[in-house]
Amino acid sequence: MICSKCEISKLSREFPESTIGSKCAHIATWCLECLVEYLRKEEQNKCPECGVELAEQEIHNHYLYWDKASFKIDIENVTQTYAELSGQNDINSEDFYVVLLNGKKITLKIRDITTVKDLKYALRAEISVDITKQKLIYKDVELNDLRDDGINNSTLEDYEIRANSHVQLIVVLYSITKDQALTNLAFDLYWGFPDSGQDFLDGTCLIYAGDRLWKKYDYLSTFYPPIPYIKHSGDVIDEYQGHHKITARLNELPDNVGQLYLILSSWRSPTIGHFRNPSFKLYDEGDPEKQLLDYTINRAANSQAVIMCLINRTKGGMWSVIEVGEMSIGNAKNYDPIEKNIRRLQWFNRIL
Repeated sequence: MICSKCEISKLSREFPESTIGSKCAHIATWCLECLVEYLRKEEQNKCPECGVELAEQEIHNHYLYWDKASFKIDIENVTQTYAELSGQNDINSEDFYVVLLNGKKITLKIRDITTVKDLKYALRAEISVDITKQKLIYKDVELNDLRDDGINNSTLEDYEIRANSHVQLIVVLYSITKDQALTNLAFDLYWGFPDSGQDFLDGTCLIYAGDRLWKKYDYLSTFYPPIPYIKHSGDVIDEYQGHHKITARLNELPDNVGQLYLILSSWRSPTIGHFRNPSFKLYDEGDPEKQLLDYTINRAANSQAVIMCLINRTKGGMWSVIEVGEMSIGNAKNYDPIEKNIRRLQWFNRIL
């Protein structure tokens, strides 16, 4: 197949027959990579060739297939998924891959890395993530530094990790114990107004029960009387700057609520970078000097919104702060694009 946009023929970019929509024959003249880029970037739901409106499920199917084809992996059966979507592995390859939560893929040489510790040090050199914050998952199993004897180092071979394997990296910035959760978790956001005048850098918390949006907290939805343990400050504005604060007592959340996403988005300005001196702090109010999230807002300067982090319920009732850093379009006027990106994140609706 030759894509009518990029004029490249490449098997991994083609549509599988099962995902081609029945409403429009023209859409299949674009390769899947170009189509998904168009739909996401332009926030369109129409065929780029003839303008026929595409069904939401059809668009979702295209996203889903491309995310898998570009190795946003199925953690439960990564090897099988890769084989099904990409055909036979390259038997001459020496590469294996580490995939971050937002889909970024890091390529490493299998011959250079023997142990799990070696892999963590290689990732620290590659992306500057401290080894103590790395949680590595392969085939739904966490990779341990040491074998069961507690003495010898675990190897990649112990976990059957070979060339063409895909390992998931979860960057756990902080783990919150049950005792710590008894006090308020707080997110403080400050921003200076852009040169163009007063504007709002919105801090939002989207909370999920399984795959369902449970509650949204932002400048408008600040408090729900049946849920007294979570609150958004609303807009706190003076002549120089704005302030948002979100507080939550994690231990009081219902058992079926497992994920909280913290989001920054620009209200009027096209990008977050228009705001002067934005700053934030995520902390436990029992220990306000300890920062739980290390994220540089400048990374998202050219984006309208950023999904900063995930606060994820873990097995045993603990919580972890996990770095996301996923750029997005959308803002507090329209969360739909942000919610779609959340649902595409590799750890959406999963328990560590």
